[in-house]
Amino acid sequence: MFLKQISRLRHYLKIKLTLWYAGVLTLTLLLALFFLYTSVETYFIKSKDVAILSEYKEFKILFQHGGVSAVQREVTLESGTEGIDNVFFRLLTPEGQSAAQSNMAHWGSMAAPGRAIKSRLKMEPFRFETIPIPGRKYHARTLTGRLGESGYFMQIGHSMKNDERFLHHLNDIFMVFAAAAVLVGIVCGGLISWKATAGINEITTASRTIAQGRFDTRVPTKNMKGDVANLAVAFNTMLDRIQALVAGMQEVTDNIAHDLRSPVTRIRSAAELALHGAKDPEEYTTVMANTISECDRLLALLETMLFISEIESGTREPRMEGVDLAHLVHEACDLFQPLAEDKRIALSVQQSTPTCLITGESATLQRMIANLLDNALKYTAEDGRVTVRLEALRNEAILVFEDNGIGITQENLPRIFDRFYRCDKSRHQRGTGLGLNLARAIVREHGGDIHVSSQYVHGTIVTVRLPRASRT
Repeated sequence: MFLKQISRLRHYLKIKLTLWYAGVLTLTLLLALFFLYTSVETYFIKSKDVAILSEYKEFKILFQHGGVSAVQREVTLESGTEGIDNVFFRLLTPEGQSAAQSNMAHWGSMAAPGRAIKSRLKMEPFRFETIPIPGRKYHARTLTGRLGESGYFMQIGHSMKNDERFLHHLNDIFMVFAAAAVLVGIVCGGLISWKATAGINEITTASRTIAQGRFDTRVPTKNMKGDVANLAVAFNTMLDRIQALVAGMQEVTDNIAHDLRSPVTRIRSAAELALHGAKDPEEYTTVMANTISECDRLLALLETMLFISEIESGTREPRMEGVDLAHLVHEACDLFQPLAEDKRIALSVQQSTPTCLITGESATLQRMIANLLDNALKYTAEDGRVTVRLEALRNEAILVFEDNGIGITQENLPRIFDRFYRCDKSRHQRGTGLGLNLARAIVREHGGDIHVSSQYVHGTIVTVRLPRASRT
C-alpha cells in the first residue's frame, strides 16, 4: 500500500518539479566539487613532479662529476634534511643492484624498477609513477631516470601522505556539502514548484466547480504571472466561449421551438378541418397543398440550418473557382427587380469596374447576395431606395447593400447575426431568422468579412469584403 502511494506521488507536478530542481542543483554541485577535487589533486602531483625533477637533474650533474660517492653523500644529506619518511633516493647499477641509497626502513620492501620500465627508459630519459607503499595506506610519487650513458639509474620518491590526507579531508567536506545541497535543493525546489504551480491549483479548483454545473466560475488571474497566467487567461477565454455556446444553444432551441410551432400548428389545424369538415375533394386538395407548403418551409429551414452547421464546422468542401462577382450582382438585381417595382422601390447598381474576379463558389455567393438583397427590399417601405455598390480594389472586393428602410435599433444591432434572432419590428415579416447568419457563414467560408451599420428609421448599410482572385 505504501509503495502504491509512493508510486502515485511521482505523477504530481509539484513532486516532479521538486525532484528536478533538487537533482539539477545536486548534479551541478557534484560536478563543481569533482572539478575542484581533481584540480587540487592535479596541482599536488604537478608540484611533486617539479620538485622531484629538480632533484633528479641535480643528482645527474653530481653523478657526472663526483660518481657514486658524491651521490651517496648527497643522498644522506637530502634524506636527513627532508626526513627519511618523506623522501627516499636510490642509485641503481645497470644490473638493478643498489649502489647508493637513503634509509629505506620507512618504505618497506619497495622493489627496484623492473625490466619493463628499464626498457622504456631506453626511449625516454625519465619516467614518473604513482605507486603504493608496502604496508602503508598512502602512495609515493616516484621518478626513475637514466644518469647519462653510464647505465646507472636514479630513483627518487616523495611521500604523498600529507597530500592524500588533505584530499581525504576535502572529500569528507565535499560529501557534507553534497548532502546539504540535496536538502537545500529539495527545500528550494519545493518552494519554487509551489510558487510555479499555485495557479494550476486554482485552475483545477475552478474546473471541479464548473463540473458541478457552475459555468459562471472563472480562474482569478490577479496574482499570476508568466506561462501560468497565460494558461489561466486561455482557460477563462475557453470558458467564456463555452458559456456563450451553451447560451446560444439554449436560445437556438427556444427559437426553433417558437418557429416550428406555428407551421406544425397550421398543418395540424388543416388536417383536423379536413378530417371533420366537408368531404369535398377540392377542399382536400387545398388542405394538402397548404400542408405541402408548410412542409417545404420546414424542410428549407432544416436544410439551411444543416448548411450553416457544415460551413461553421469546416466539414463542407466548397468548389472554388474563378467567379465574376459583378455578373452575380447584376443577375440578382435583375431577379429582384420585379419585386422592387411592385413596392415602388428604386433598385440600382453602382460598380467601379465592369468585372470583378474573385475565387469562390458561385452558387453559395448567389445565395448570400440574394439573402442580403431580399432583406434590403423586405425592410424598405414603398417609394424607398436600395442601392448595391461594388468596388474592386487591388486585393479585395467590397460589396455594399444600402437602403433607407426601417433600420435597426442599437440594442438589436449586436445580435442580428445570431441564429434565429429576429427584431420585434421584423416579426410580422415572413422569414426564418437565418438570413444574416447564413450570409456571414458564406462570407467567412470565402475568407471575407461582413459588417452592418444602421440607424433606426433611417436605413441600413451592409458591407461585405471578399479577397480578390490571385493573379498569375
